[in-house]
Amino acid sequence: MELTKEYFDEQVGKLVTKQQAQDFASKDDLLELATKGDLGAMRSDIADVKQVVQRIDQREDQDTRAILRDVADLQRRVSALER
Repeated sequence: MELTKEYFDEQVGKLVTKQQAQDFASKDDLLELATKGDLGAMRSDIADVKQVVQRIDQREDQDTRAILRDVADLQRRVSALER
């Protein structure tokens, strides 16, 4: 392949301009990103929250079942009194 002015101009045109390079992330921008340690801590916190939500869900289920049992018991007692 012969290096011609047209080929050279075409390759130079594909390079990034100073203005385009300024749009890239800087070192400071990259330092603001979360690190692996930060992500690990977040995963741990999320796991803790999931456990709490699961306990609340189980307790809510138990409470709902208890209320339904109480309502059924009260209905039986009212029916017995109405007889």
